[in-house]
Amino acid sequence: MKMIDVKAVLDEARGQGRMALFEHEAKDLISQVGLPTTRYHLTKDKDEAISAAHGIGYPVALKIVSPQVIHKSDAGGVALGIGGDEELSASYNKIIENVKERVPGVEIRGVLVEEMAAPSVEVIVGATRDPQFGPAIMFGVGGILTEIVKDVSFRVAPIGRDEAVKMMGEIKAHRVLEGARGIPPVDKAVLADIIVKTSSLMVENPSIAAIDLNPVIVYGDSAKIVDARVILGDEGDSDEAVEPADDLDAVLDPSSVAIIGASASPDKIGHKILRNILDAGFRGPIYPVNPRGGEILGLKAYPSVLDTPEDVDAVVVVVPSRFVPGVMEECVQKGVKGAVIISSGFKDVGPEGAQLEKTVLETAARGGVRIIGPNCQGVSNPVSGFCATWPLVAGVGPVAVISQSGSIALEAPSNLVDNHVGYSKSVALGNKSDVDEADLISWLGGDEGTRVIAVYTEGTDQGRKLMKAVRVASGKPVLILKGGRTEAGRKAVLAHTGSLAGSGEVFEAAVHQSGGVCVDSLMELLDAAKAFSMLPVPAGPRLIVVTSSGGAGILSSDASEKAGLALKPLSEDIVNRLRESLPEYCVLRNPLDLTGNAFTEPGMYRDALEVVLESGEADMVLVVFGDPISGTVELLGDAVRKARDKGVPVAVNYLGGAGVQKIEVDALQRSGVPVYSTPERAITALGYMNKYRLKRSSHGDE
Repeated sequence: MKMIDVKAVLDEARGQGRMALFEHEAKDLISQVGLPTTRYHLTKDKDEAISAAHGIGYPVALKIVSPQVIHKSDAGGVALGIGGDEELSASYNKIIENVKERVPGVEIRGVLVEEMAAPSVEVIVGATRDPQFGPAIMFGVGGILTEIVKDVSFRVAPIGRDEAVKMMGEIKAHRVLEGARGIPPVDKAVLADIIVKTSSLMVENPSIAAIDLNPVIVYGDSAKIVDARVILGDEGDSDEAVEPADDLDAVLDPSSVAIIGASASPDKIGHKILRNILDAGFRGPIYPVNPRGGEILGLKAYPSVLDTPEDVDAVVVVVPSRFVPGVMEECVQKGVKGAVIISSGFKDVGPEGAQLEKTVLETAARGGVRIIGPNCQGVSNPVSGFCATWPLVAGVGPVAVISQSGSIALEAPSNLVDNHVGYSKSVALGNKSDVDEADLISWLGGDEGTRVIAVYTEGTDQGRKLMKAVRVASGKPVLILKGGRTEAGRKAVLAHTGSLAGSGEVFEAAVHQSGGVCVDSLMELLDAAKAFSMLPVPAGPRLIVVTSSGGAGILSSDASEKAGLALKPLSEDIVNRLRESLPEYCVLRNPLDLTGNAFTEPGMYRDALEVVLESGEADMVLVVFGDPISGTVELLGDAVRKARDKGVPVAVNYLGGAGVQKIEVDALQRSGVPVYSTPERAITALGYMNKYRLKRSSHGDE
C-alpha cells in the first residue's frame, strides 16, 4: 500500500472547493490508518475498467467518480454484481449516461471498479463533529436500512476498545453479532479496532466533518469496508475541555448580600426577593440598595452598593438592564465576588441586548465577579437562607436542582418538598452568560449537603467541559433532562452519521460516557431524584414485585423489561418458604400476587417481604398496595430497615386507596420510603438507579 499524506489529501480536496473526498481517496485514507477495505481501482475508460476487474476478480461493482455527485445511487451512478466483460462494458456506458442525464453539467473524473463483497452481517461505523461535544463516533445496523431502522449508539471521541465493545451491546440488534441463522459470531475485537481507528482519524484531523463507513461487512474474524464517505469541513475549534469552575461560593453560599433594586413596594420583585431572604433566615448582613435610601422591611437602605458599611460578598441585581453595566462597575469597585442578575433585556431580546450583556460580563471578569444569569429566576439555598428567588420554597434536603428554565427551577424544589425529600440548592441559569451547568455540577460535587444533582438543560456550548464536570461529580448521581432532543445534525444531507446524530443522541452518549444518567421527562427527573435521595443504589438488576393487584403486577412486568430490570422467576426454595408463610390462594411467582385478600389480611405483606429479603434473590423490591390499606409504615417498617442494611432499595406503588391513600403515601414518604402513583413510574425510577449502578461500576467506583 502506498503511503499518503492524509492532511495533504484533505487540504487539496478543500482547496478544490469539494465537500467530500472521492470514494477512492476516502479508501486510500482509511487504509492508511489500517482499516480493511474491499479492493478497488480508479479507471478512466472501459478497457482500463475491464483490466481492473480481471485484477480484482469478478463479480465487481462500478461507481461513478464526480465532484458533483455525493449520493451516487440517487444519480444512477452505481452498478452492482457485474459478472463479466460484456456486462461491465454495458454497465459502464449506462451509469455514465444516467449521471449525465440526472446531473446536468456533471464533471466525471472516472469510474471506480470495486470488489463485490460476499454477503454477511452489515454494520455502520461513522463519525460526526458535534457542535457541542466535537468528534462523536457511531456504531449500528448498516446497509440501505441504516436511516430507516436507526438502531445506533454513540460515543464522544476519543474512545478505547472497551468503550467500543460496549457500543456494540447497546444496539437493539446486538444479538446478530453473537451469531444467527448460520452466520458465525462476530469477533468484536475486529469491529472494535475499526471503531477506535475511526475515532482517532476524526480526532487527529479537524478538517474532517463526518465519516461514513457503510456497510462494513463482518465475516466472523474479519471485516471489509464496502463504502467509505469522508465529508469535509472547516478546521474548527479545539476540542480541549475548559475546566469547570469551583469559585462559586459567593453566588451559592455568600456570607453577606446586597439586593440592588430592593423596593418598599410588595408588588415589586426587589421587595419579594428581599422578603424571602429575610424569611428564609439568612444569617449574614443584608443590605437593601435603592437610590432613595430610607428603610425597607426594617433594614437601612443604601443609595449604592458603594455606600454599604462592610464588605459585600454577593449582590442580587433587580434593576432595568440599561443600568446593570453601571451597577457592575460599582460591584467591581466594592470587591463583590458574586452576582445573581435577575434583570432581563439582554441577549434574550436580540443583538442590542447581547452587546449589553457582553459589556456586563467583561466588567465582571475584570473584577473576578462570577455571574448567574442574567434573565434568571435566581438562586435558592435553604440551608443558609440565601433564597434569592420567588416564591419562597422551604424544605432542606439532599437534592440540588439546576435548570435553564425558571419555572422548572421552582417546580422541582416544590415537588421535592411536597414529597418530603427537600432540596439543598436550586439555581435558575437564565442566559448562562458566565456560570453554566458544568460549573454548578462541579461545585455541587463537593457540597456536603448535596447527594443527588438534578439538571434540566437545553444544551451546552462547551460539551467537553460538561463531561468533565459530570466525571468530577460521579460519586453523586447526576440526572440530566435535555430539552430539544430532536434537532437534526448539521451534516444530515451528506452523511448518515450526521442525520442520525441529533443533538439528543450525542448529548445522551456524552452524559452516559461520563457516568451521568439521562432521563426522558420532567416527571422521570423528579421520580429518579426521589429514589436516589431515599434509597441505596442496588447491587444488581433483579427485581421482585409484591402486589395485591394482578393488573399492577402485569404492568410491572412490562415496565421492568423496558427499564432493563430482571423480573426473574422465584426459586424453588423461596416458593417453598412462601407456601409456609402465606395462604394457599396467593400466586407464588414474580410478581408475587397476594390477591385482593391482602386488604383484610395486610400482614401478608410483612410475611412475604421477610422471606423475599432473607432469600438474597432480590436486588430491589417494589411493593404495590392496590387497596385502601392502612398502617403501611408499620407493615413495612422492619422489612425496610432490613433492606437498607442489606443495600436493597424498597419502593412503593400505592393506587386504588382513595382517601386512605393520601394519608398513607404521606406517612410512608415521611418515613423515607418513596411512593409512586403507578407501577411504571416506580420501576422506571428503579431502572435509572440500576443504570447508574452499571455506569458507576464501569467507571471503577465499585
